[in-house]
Order: sequence, then structure tokens, then C-alpha cells
Amino acid sequence: MVRTLKTILLLTLVISLLTGCSADIGQTSAKSAKKPRETVTMLSFPDQSKEYFEAAVANANIDFDLKIYEVPQNQYEDKVHMMLMAQESTDLILMDAPNIASYAVLEVLEPLEKYWDKNDFDDLIDTAKASVIWNGHIWAAPLNESSCLIFYNKRLFEEAGIIAPEKLEDAWDMEQLLDAAKKLTKRDKEGNIVQYGIQPSMFAINNKNEGMAYTQMLFVWWFGGDILSPDRKTATGYFDSPQSIDAIRYYGELYYKHNVAPDFEIVNGFENGKIAMWINGPWLLGIWKNNFPEFYNGGWGAMPLPGGSASASPTGSWNIAITSQSKNKDKAWQIVSAITGKEGMKIWCEGTGNIPARKSVLSQDKKYEIHPVYRLISEQLKSNSRSRPVTPAYPEISEAIVDCFNSVAHGEDVEAAVKLATQKINDALAVFGEIRLGPDGE
Repeated sequence: MVRTLKTILLLTLVISLLTGCSADIGQTSAKSAKKPRETVTMLSFPDQSKEYFEAAVANANIDFDLKIYEVPQNQYEDKVHMMLMAQESTDLILMDAPNIASYAVLEVLEPLEKYWDKNDFDDLIDTAKASVIWNGHIWAAPLNESSCLIFYNKRLFEEAGIIAPEKLEDAWDMEQLLDAAKKLTKRDKEGNIVQYGIQPSMFAINNKNEGMAYTQMLFVWWFGGDILSPDRKTATGYFDSPQSIDAIRYYGELYYKHNVAPDFEIVNGFENGKIAMWINGPWLLGIWKNNFPEFYNGGWGAMPLPGGSASASPTGSWNIAITSQSKNKDKAWQIVSAITGKEGMKIWCEGTGNIPARKSVLSQDKKYEIHPVYRLISEQLKSNSRSRPVTPAYPEISEAIVDCFNSVAHGEDVEAAVKLATQKINDALAVFGEIRLGPDGE
């Protein structure tokens, strides 16, 4: 019965994702000799900078090729499910930490503990280790760790006479954040908003992806709410608690009541002074360094995330996993080790601006102690980090959260939106709860 459910679930995922997923995948490959060599394949998307994957593999002197197939990020999960269902998966796939359980329960991933030396695995920081373990197995290897801060435009803060907190213990509360956002919002003579105080999530609210859930659920935690019960069996009494409702209302009012957040996308709005504050992650540093060098060199600042009745910061990032369909599992592990090992992680994090998930890499480079962004993130990871819910139902939970927050930001009734989202989450938990019958998920 359980295996039948797994098959039905995977079929349902694929059928529901077929629309709009027929785009060709582009491919890139690491340079190889003229003589054909064995090849390991990986599915990725353009935001995961392939040049640093290739640099890490080249540094490892591996005697076979890595071929990287790319699809747009908004098609990525769809493509993974389609390839897995068609038994045409690449050897390696990328996955965000909270989605690991949803893949593992369908038996499409290769457990990694038989490949991974325990001492090397223990080099990962605790949050990274926890993010890749589910049901007693290691399912993926972290590319890096992650968190968020409030990034701010220094010029706009100076013009408004606002001083940003520099230390975690001085972080703003939710009223101070709103007050600053109001002061930083400006209108022209006709009353049109020409400068917004804050973008409170990773993307504008016309987006629907995991980056939104990653930042939106922070508001629930800041107000003392939660997504699920501790046993991860229900959202009732948690996502629909008074604290969670207040959090989602606060978020929505930034858009439709206070008008301090844009309800549409402003391309490069933060870098060009159209948005004063942005809740986002350290990967912005790599983007600015490569694309906005003048802004990178002194145009921005960073402060700790705010807190309400509670403080919280997000964790968990992208990982590499070996598919159970791979016919080159040993070589695939060599690629995983080359990219996520000590040397590979140095190359990846230096190029992308992400924070390393390895203790050894963090300790070897003093910038992770003295650079204001990495110092603050390190303090947050130690003091108030929270993980997204670990459950096979997470993709459905994430979608329900984003739909709820975005609809409220567009002015829909908060209690109705929360009620609908809570029901969607409970429905997903009920389906996947039947799969998790035994100690090994069988």
C-alpha cells in the first residue's frame, strides 16, 4: 500500500507539472580531452553559477567529465520530477534543504553514508548536517549554509538620518522596522511613490518560489507563531494561531496599508536607490561584486534581522544529491566530494559570496569573523537560527505559505487566507503521514 502511494504521489506531481515544462534544457560541460571520456551529468539552473562548479571539479583533477544541464529556476523542480518519472534522470540533482525529505520518501535518492567519511561529514556545521539527514540517512551534501540580514542603502539611510544597528543585541523590533520603512518611503509632487522603504521578502510578491517562503515565514516566527506542531502532524493551532495571523497581517499591511513595500518587481531597485531595505542573503555580495562594482564598494550596509516577541533567522540552502537511477554512483560521489569538500567549498563560497557550511573553511578565512555580513550571520546561526519544517509534505507547505502571504499582501482577508492555507497544509500532511508508517518510512 505504501509503495503504491509513493508511485501515485510521484505520478501526481509529474502530471500536475507537465504544463509549461517543455522548454529545452541547455547544457554546458567542463573541458575534456578530444578522446571521449566517461561523463557524469548534473541538472542545475543558471542562478547556481556553473563556472564555480567547474572550477571545483577542475581543481580536483578528476579523470572524467562533468556535464551540466540547465533549465530556468522556475522550471527546475518540474524538470527534476519529469526526468525521475521517465527514468531519464541525471546522475546528480540540486535540491533545497527542506525538499530533501519529499524526494527521499519516494526512493529516488541514493543514501550517502556509505560514501562519506564520518570525520569529513562531521566537518559540517550542525545546522548543515541536520538539514541533509532524514529518517536516519544522509541524502545530500550542502553547497553552503545560508541566512538572511536586512541590507540597506547607505545613501538613503544617511539622507533620512537613520542609524542602523550593528550588533545582534541591538536589532530593531517590528515597530522600529515599520517606522524606518515609513521614513524611507518617498513620493513625488503628484503623490507617486518614487522610493520604497523595504522589500520584506527575497522577491516581489508576483513571484512564487521557495525564496519567498524562506523569508516570509520569518514573520511568523518573529511574532511568536509557528508553521507546524512539534510532531509535524498539523498546522492547526500553529499557522492559524493569533500570533501567526498577526504576523501575516503585519506583512500584508506593509504593502496595502502603509505602502512602504512595492507590490510589483523593480528590477535592480535596491542597487539603484528605489528600495531602501531588503531582507535577503549574503549571495547578494557575489552579485554586486560582479555586476554592480561601484555599489559593492561602499553603497550598502547590513544589520541583523528584527525581532518581535521572538527572534529568528533562517537556515538551510541548496545541496547536491545522487539519484538512485544513476549508473555512475561512485563517480557521481567524486563530483559531489570535489564540489562540496573543503577545497571545493572554498572555491564555491569565494565565488558566490555564500557562507561556508564547513567548520574548517570558516576557521581558515578570517573574513568570516570580521566581515560585517558574515559576522552577523555567524552570530544569528549560533543564537536564533530556525529550520524550515522537515517533512515530505514540505513542497505543498511552502506553496500554501507563499500563496497565503502574497494574497494578503494584495489585500485579501487575512483570516480567510490563513484558514485556506492551514487546510492545504493539513491535507498535505495527511497524505504523507500515511507513508511514514514505519521506522524506516516503509
